[in-house]
This record gives sequence, C-alpha cells and structure tokens, in this order.
Amino acid sequence: MPGHRQPKSLERLSLGRVCQQLDGTCRRLQVLSQESSAAQVLAYAKQTIRPYYINALPARLRSQVIEETSKMLYGPASDGSTLISGPAPLYLLALLLGHDIKQLKVNLCCYYGCSHQTSLLKLLASEGIGLESLELARSALLRLDCKLLRCALLNMKNLMSLTLRNIASDVVLQVVGKACPKLVHLDVACSRQVTDVGLKQLLLQVELRDKVPHTAMQEPTSWSRLKTLLSKLKMRNSKSEKKEKQGVLLEYYESRNFLCDTLRVLNVANTGVTSTGVLLALVHVPQLESLAEYSHMGRVVEIMNKGLIGFKTPFSLTQARSCRTTPVRLELLAQACPRVEKLHISEPHHPPEALRLFPYVTSLSVHSIPSQREWLEGFYDYLRTNGHNLRELNLRITQNENPIQVDLKEVFSNCSNLRTFTNDGSNIIWTEGADPPPLKYLKKIQLGRIVSAVAITKILSLAPELTALHVHSCFDLTNEHLEKLLSISNKHRNPRKSDKCENSLVQNLTCFYIYEASKVSATTVLNMFKNCKRLRKIGNLANWGLDCEGVRMLRTTLTRANLDVDLCPGAHWFCGNCIQ
Repeated sequence: MPGHRQPKSLERLSLGRVCQQLDGTCRRLQVLSQESSAAQVLAYAKQTIRPYYINALPARLRSQVIEETSKMLYGPASDGSTLISGPAPLYLLALLLGHDIKQLKVNLCCYYGCSHQTSLLKLLASEGIGLESLELARSALLRLDCKLLRCALLNMKNLMSLTLRNIASDVVLQVVGKACPKLVHLDVACSRQVTDVGLKQLLLQVELRDKVPHTAMQEPTSWSRLKTLLSKLKMRNSKSEKKEKQGVLLEYYESRNFLCDTLRVLNVANTGVTSTGVLLALVHVPQLESLAEYSHMGRVVEIMNKGLIGFKTPFSLTQARSCRTTPVRLELLAQACPRVEKLHISEPHHPPEALRLFPYVTSLSVHSIPSQREWLEGFYDYLRTNGHNLRELNLRITQNENPIQVDLKEVFSNCSNLRTFTNDGSNIIWTEGADPPPLKYLKKIQLGRIVSAVAITKILSLAPELTALHVHSCFDLTNEHLEKLLSISNKHRNPRKSDKCENSLVQNLTCFYIYEASKVSATTVLNMFKNCKRLRKIGNLANWGLDCEGVRMLRTTLTRANLDVDLCPGAHWFCGNCIQ
C-alpha cells in the first residue's frame, strides 16, 4: 500500500511562515515607496530590517527563503492583489542577500528590470560577491547597464555559472569575457543581439601595438587559418585596411581571456551566432565539452573541412547536436568530435548504421526519423552492436497517418544498461518469442501513440526498478492484465521468503500514467492502491473505464485512508516532469 500523507516537517512549516512574513513585508515596503522614494525605503530596509534576518537565518535557509518568497511575490497576495510593477523583489534581496549566498536566480519583471536595474546591480556588487551561480531571467529583451554589470561581476570572484538567456548582447559578452576569469558555464541562449562579434569579444582581447618587423615567415596559426571564415565579423574596417597599406606601424594583437581555460559549457542556441562564430569558440576554448542546445554542429564541421584543411583536431566536445545530418556531415562530426557521449540528431539523412561512428555514445536522441520500415530495421541492427552502451534512448518518428510499429522487445533485448527510454510517433508492440533478461537499471519510460497491452505487461515484468511509466493510449489493456501483476505481491508476503518482487508495478513504480485506457475499471485501480507500495501518481482516470461513481469512490478511499497518491489529469501527459 502507498504511504500516508504526512504533515510537513517543522522546518518546512517554519520556513513557509517566514516566507509569508517576508512576502507581506516586501509588499508593505513597496506601498511605502509610493509615498516617499524607493531609495529611502531601500535604505530603511537595509538598516532596520535586514540585520534581524541576516543574524537569524543561516545561508542555506536564506537561499531557500529567497527562492520561495520570490515565487510568492510574482503571484497574488492573500487579498488577491498583484504586483503589477514595483521594487518588492529588490527589497527581498536587500533583506536576505549576503556574502555567504552561493546561488541566485532573479526574475526581472518589466518595471523592476528597467527602473530598478541600477539598485539591483549595485546590490549584487556589494552583497553578491560570494555567488558561484547567477541567473538573470526575463521574458522580454532587457538592455543591461554594462558598467554596473561589470562592477557586479568583477566582485564575484568565484562565479562559475552565469545565465543571461534572452537578455545578453555583444557588449554584455565583452564585459563577461573580462570580468569572469573562472567561468565554467555560460548560457546566453535566445539572446538575438548576440553575434559572432560578441563571441569574439568574449574570448579575445584586442590591442593595438607597435608593429614589429618580421625577418622570417611565421608559422600559420589557427587564427590565421580562420581569417577567411571570419570575414563576416568585420574585424577591421575599410579605413584601417587602407592605413595598413599606407605603412602605418601598428598591428592588432589578440590574446585569449582567462575564461578560455575554464569554460566547459557554452550555450549560444537561437542567437545571432553563426557556424563561423561557433568554430571560433572551439578554436580558442580547447577544453569546451558542450554547446548545450546549439543544433548545427554538422554545419560547423562541414565549414571547417572546406576552409581549414589541416586544422588541429579533435575537439573535446562530449555532447553534440546536429540537424539535417548527411553521411558526410556525420563522418566529419565523428572525426572532429570522437569523444562524444551524448548525441542528438534531428532529421537524419543517413542510414542508422552510420551511428556506429560514435562508439562512446551513452545518450542518443534521434528526432524526425523517417516513417520507413527499412530505417527502423537498420536501427535495430545498430542496437545489436552498440545498444549495450546506451543509458538513454530518445526516438521521435515523423507523424504519419499509418504509423509504423516499433518492436519494444528489440530495444529491451539489445539495451541491457538502459536507464531511460522515450518514443513518440509510432505504435509500440511486443513480438512473440523468448523474453530478454530483465533490465535491472531501467527507471523511466514514456511511449506515445498506441501501445499494446502485452508491451505494458512486459515492461512492468522485465524492468523491476522502473519508477515512472507514461503511456499515451492502450485500448486493449484490461483488468486481468493488471490483476495478474498485482497478484504477485500476495505470493511474497510470507516473511520467511526474502525474494524480491520481480515486477515494478507492486515494488518501485511511483507514477503509472496512461492517458487513455478505456478497459480498466475502478475495482482494479482500488486494488492498485492496496498493493502498489510506492505509488504516488496515477492517471488519467477521466479516460479510463470509470464512471462518475467509480471516480467518487476512489477519491473517498484516498481521503479516508489518507493515502499519499495524486490523481493526475490529462495535463500530466504534457506537463509532467516524471520522465525528465
């Protein structure tokens, strides 16, 4: 039987009360600022209220309070009023932010992000000096005050992670490059004002120095090889070129910023950065391991092959994403990035057997797979030789009026070390024959379209450690299928037997979700409540074979028995995070 609902711990209850108190305090300070000035109220908050919270709450709790209270401030108050604009979130940071806080996320609303940006950045410069991770988030474009941002970042001596999604620009990247020498993770995705120019300024410092005559030809560097590809950057305008021709004794000197030696993850997806700019980053950041969501590595290596023959490879990337990948691009990618462990392919224009070029891949995602039986058979062949290496497998097949069928037994038979498997765009079947050995590491499965009842029962029987199962539709799953699995629990109640239950339904499953299963009745669901030890979420009962009386009976049972089980609605299929 699932566990019972328990009251929150004393710490959580106390923390919630403190958050409520701070929520009210910040709202009252905002009202007060409308009667005087925001600067006066901010000074009052720092001098009078701040010492109490700083002395009473350790850093660990203050970090939690900042996170929870921020959510409250962005929502309605107890009287239903909302903060359309105002500095209330700023007051929260003024009360709680200190040198001992390591992580901080600030959601910038319109008024707060613009009118109170100066106060925020000054506060970060004075009280955020201990930050190791900083995220500034906003839904719309925000022009940051780069002088104040530079001052704040320079004071954060140990900053290793910086997220500026949607709000970065070329000037901001120049500031980051000079102010963050220890940066390991930088995320500026969706910032359309970030271009190749800004990426170069992030990585390199450019100086004008006296030109020294060269008596001998210098060995060409990687940067000299890149010059033809970086014409779009317009590093030198036409005037400077004319002056060079006239013999002006000045030359450009470029040196790498310190972060080139520390940066491991760089996310420039959905920005103005081109493949040429990404190649520039790979050249100057030799230890770069991931470009995160950037999806055009196939194009990058193609450009490299055409313009930089003989360039020093391989790169250090352990993750790569590529779209519209041809056999040539895939081969070039394998040559340039032989250490890739996490591979994402979208719209493959190559045979699946070509994936063998990446022998170290443990996480594989292939999206927009052609709905062709031949391609699927080739993928089965790939799994037979490389499937044992996979820990994560994500397949999305192109939608078709007559969807192809994926044989789940082929996946289970060849991917013995799988932890997570998701599939969408095809029906799921289980062919006849001997079952493969149990997958003792498999934890999460999500299957779209129509899944056969046999496939579901095999999943629950052969994946004893499974914790989450999401299925879109199973029209032939009946009470008998589930009751057979549930009955196993009765055979293991003898205390003298130490055998562990072999199916995950009664042993480890915490989320059992089928969007549509019209032949499962309330009686079987009630039996699941009694026998599934760790069940916490179940659904979607609205599309199961339950009438209104059955649903009412289940809700009453949950309430009276105080069971810690949530009845998940249809939205759980789209918004649930069980598989992530």
